Amino acid sequence: MRIPWLSLLLLLAAYSIFSWFLIRTLGSLAWLLAAGIAIAQALLLTTWLNGLKRFARLWLRSDIGYFTLILLLSLGSTLALVWSKTAGYCLVILSAELLARLDLQNAGYNRWQSLLLLMLVSSVGLWLGWLATQNPLFRLVT
Repeated sequence: MRIPWLSLLLLLAAYSIFSWFLIRTLGSLAWLLAAGIAIAQALLLTTWLNGLKRFARLWLRSDIGYFTLILLLSLGSTLALVWSKTAGYCLVILSAELLARLDLQNAGYNRWQSLLLLMLVSSVGLWLGWLATQNPLFRLVT
C-alpha cells in the first residue's frame, strides 16, 4: 500500500491554518471544539458512514424529516453567511478530508486504517497551528 502524501499534506496544511486562525481570533475554547469536531468528522467519513446513510434513509421517509432537513439547511446557510470566514475554512477542511479519505480508499486502506491516519494528520495539523501561535515570529503576522 502506498501512502497518498499529497492529499494528507493538504489536510495537514488545512488543519494547521484553521487552528492558527481559531487561536488568533476565537480563543482556546473554540480550538478544543474544533479538535472534537475533527475527530467526529474522521469517524463520520470512515466508520460511521453506513450508519449515517441508514439513519438518513429512515429519517427522510417522512414529512417531518424533510421539514427538519430544510430547517437545518437554512440555519446552516445563515450561519455560513454570518461567519463566512470560518465557514470557508470549514469547507476547505471538509474538502481536504474527503480527498484524503478517497485517496486512502483507492490506495487499499481499510476503514480503521483510514480513521487512524485521518485522526493522526488532523491532530498533528491542529497542534502545529497551536504551536505557530506560541512562536514569537508568528505573533508579528496578523
